[in-house]
Amino acid sequence: MVQKLNSYLAILFLCLSFVTYAQDEGVTRPDYKNYRTDSTFKNFSKIKGMVAYAQINALKNGALLVRLKTNSKAIKTLKAKGNIDLATKMERETQLENKIIMSAYKNEFNFCPVYFFYSDVSDSVKKSVLSGVFVDSTLNVNEAIVCNASFYLIAESGVLYNSSIGIVPESYAKSLSEQGSAAREASIIVKNKYFIQLHNPFPYFQIKAGVAVNSKLNKDGLYDDIANELTQYRKIARNSDDFKQMKNMRGVVAAFNKSLVSFYNEHSKEHVGPEIKEFVY
Repeated sequence: MVQKLNSYLAILFLCLSFVTYAQDEGVTRPDYKNYRTDSTFKNFSKIKGMVAYAQINALKNGALLVRLKTNSKAIKTLKAKGNIDLATKMERETQLENKIIMSAYKNEFNFCPVYFFYSDVSDSVKKSVLSGVFVDSTLNVNEAIVCNASFYLIAESGVLYNSSIGIVPESYAKSLSEQGSAAREASIIVKNKYFIQLHNPFPYFQIKAGVAVNSKLNKDGLYDDIANELTQYRKIARNSDDFKQMKNMRGVVAAFNKSLVSFYNEHSKEHVGPEIKEFVY
């Protein structure tokens, strides 16, 4: 009986943890739907390749906006309940994680210009507000950083979905939200300006790490410029998997950058007709 009760409590804890994460990062718990019967998947197979080719060429001349987590709602809730130590731990862990992610992109990503913003200004970014929202290397919002790119995509870590949304025109995309089933976690997921996950053949996610070509390791296997951050992260991280993911982040970004370069080189001269213009944003 006690064992069964403990099992129920464990399941309840996992559910509550997912809900807290979802509320903090603007993700709703997915309800599975048979999206292939949805009207948004009309001509999906026919045009998804052309849309991907147009997207990679536009990104080469555009920008990548990386969304960083704040966990602000979860931290606020912990403080309100008097769990100050846990709130402080989460604040520090989030800050270190963001420093490591930023360092990874700055050292290993050169496909296009990259900018960083916090999740709590996502609504502004979704409305194409691209000034007064980006953070500098100190993780502080810097009013001087402005993105003037006419085309940009969003990258973040989080839940990779079996998408419920096909290829849709921009006018329709503004009102859509993901309803597909969650597949797994990924270190990098690429979305359009309305935070809708992209489709293959675009290399829209990265899970495994490659070789971090621009990184220098010290004797402990930590990167020299962020060795202290990684050491501190290992001490306070929720579990060893989190530390391993952060330690491998440069390799993940390097592999992602390589995939973008390869896809661009393969399709940079691909002819894309005007009929797909409304699907590229």
